[in-house]
Amino acid sequence: MAVTLSKALVLFLSISFLTSTAYKYFLQKKKKEKQKETNEVIMFSYEECELKKSKYSRCTITKSMDRFLHYLASPKYSLDVCIYVFTNSDIANVLLKLHYKGIKIRIIIDADMAYCTGSNLRRMERQGIPVRWMKSTNLMHHKFCIIDAVNIDDVHPLVIAGSLNWTNQALCGNWENVLVTSQADLVNQFKTEFEKLWLQFTPITS
Repeated sequence: MAVTLSKALVLFLSISFLTSTAYKYFLQKKKKEKQKETNEVIMFSYEECELKKSKYSRCTITKSMDRFLHYLASPKYSLDVCIYVFTNSDIANVLLKLHYKGIKIRIIIDADMAYCTGSNLRRMERQGIPVRWMKSTNLMHHKFCIIDAVNIDDVHPLVIAGSLNWTNQALCGNWENVLVTSQADLVNQFKTEFEKLWLQFTPITS
């Protein structure tokens, strides 16, 4: 009888320990996931007069632009860009630094804007960054990028999307916005759209 009670006690304590351990792991996992959540809106306006030094630019820039460049410089593995027009040199420098570090970059752009005045596409192409377009009467008017949308445990996928073209006028002279989010369902929808266009569009040949 004593042996039976002893075994029952051991079993009870073992179950209690495992339950407690599992619960603590669950709480830590939820806390970690919550800490990783990102949901931020960055607003741009010509009225934003306060400038600051930034490690992302040789010039003083607005807080909004500094915050935007902070996210843009954050990929560990990949950056997929889908943008209508791309002329800002600070953004180009961020992308090239990522490329030199071995980050995989892909760019989709509107065909009519690919080689507009001030376009950075030539710089990207010369460094081996793949760029695709589609010659069409319809605009490729998307303005989003996807950060680290890869199947690796330690990454924090993000999407940045909004009204913002990657131009000096948009960054410093217009009312613009971008949403930065890590919500998985939104990231996945943008990733699906990018992959669809990447297959539909063709590499630039000039």
